[in-house]
Amino acid sequence: MRGRWHVIIRSYSSEDCGELIALCRGTIHAINARDYNKSQIKAWAPNDMDIARWDKTLRANYAVVAEKGGVVVGFGDVDRTGYLERLYTHKDYQRMGIATLIADDIERFCICKGVQSITTAASITAKSFFEKRGYHVLKQQSVALRGQLFINFLMEKTLRK
Repeated sequence: MRGRWHVIIRSYSSEDCGELIALCRGTIHAINARDYNKSQIKAWAPNDMDIARWDKTLRANYAVVAEKGGVVVGFGDVDRTGYLERLYTHKDYQRMGIATLIADDIERFCICKGVQSITTAASITAKSFFEKRGYHVLKQQSVALRGQLFINFLMEKTLRK
């Protein structure tokens, strides 16, 4: 566990899953709604997100949870190939460096495991965050999900040991 500004980064456990889904939904509905329409938001973060599927992928990946004062304020996960699956900060804790702490932890883990680069499909909302971290756009994508088309960006960062 590491702390900064009283934020603790810890490993994911299955007991976190419901709270992480709620955090993700809340963030998408409040923050990503600036860049995506209501139909897209509803498709991206529906009421019936599959907790078993989420838990399975989070347990299979390197997944971390950020806590501040006992409140879960963010999380992220990366698979063994270096694909950054998710990185979310609670809607009420934006712009406090939490996503940076999570991304730093994930990148350190990847470097230790010998991963050469990290890729992610960044939302319009998250694109500038990743660019500031040294990621570059490989391509803009149009992705279909639950009957809606989404613009996102396949991005990559080369890791240095």
